[in-house]
Amino acid sequence: MSDNRLQQRTVAHYDEFPFDFLTAEDEANIEQLQPPPFRRFADRHLSAGSVVAEIGCGPGRASLFLARRGIALTAIDISWGSLLLARRRAPACTFVRASNLALPLVDASFPFVVSDGVIHHTPDPYQSFTELARILRPGGLLYLGVYRRKRYYYYVYTYIGAPVRWLEQRGWGKALIYATLLPLYYGVHLVKSRGKRTWQGAKNFFYDYIITPQATFHTREEIETWGARHGLALLDYDEHVGNVHAFVFRKQGGTA
Repeated sequence: MSDNRLQQRTVAHYDEFPFDFLTAEDEANIEQLQPPPFRRFADRHLSAGSVVAEIGCGPGRASLFLARRGIALTAIDISWGSLLLARRRAPACTFVRASNLALPLVDASFPFVVSDGVIHHTPDPYQSFTELARILRPGGLLYLGVYRRKRYYYYVYTYIGAPVRWLEQRGWGKALIYATLLPLYYGVHLVKSRGKRTWQGAKNFFYDYIITPQATFHTREEIETWGARHGLALLDYDEHVGNVHAFVFRKQGGTA
């Protein structure tokens, strides 16, 4: 499949099934919905007025969190459906529709860049990473979350997900999924969330984790190598963020 076609499928996927599961209660307690290393990054490095680019904002979980802290946020996503949700949640922020393979942003223009759970859904994760490094100011900080290769989810998506994605492309297969797998998945999420997860939220989770057209998985060594190529030094690392591991890089030269 060509990169352009894959990206078009990804756009269509997230327009229909944005990775959105927030309830009104979740929005009211948005701090608690952030991954611990991201909250730690914000606590240590960001303050009211900090200028941040969020690349791949999705439906605005992190955007809302940052907006409430008074961050001057520019948020980018390729999905209109996701951007509409994010804009509703954080109307004071600037939102732009664009691909993270070619960001419409000036070189070295942001002291802080955030991209959490995004580059692994693109046709070219390394090019996406390169764009993040390009827009980061010397001395600036990049927070990156990416799927971890040495994690069970790699096997779920690759080996269990493949036949499920094949089924989902067929009318009878989709009906079968909605009659069997989705109710089971919803039940698990309902228990894990202590009754708070909605059907729509569970379905969006399912479509993000299993049906998404593209998911790649990366080792710590691979991501650190990418960083070194672009003059990024690893400042902090956390491998225990569910299926994701989190990196904080500092770009050589200057101060954030």
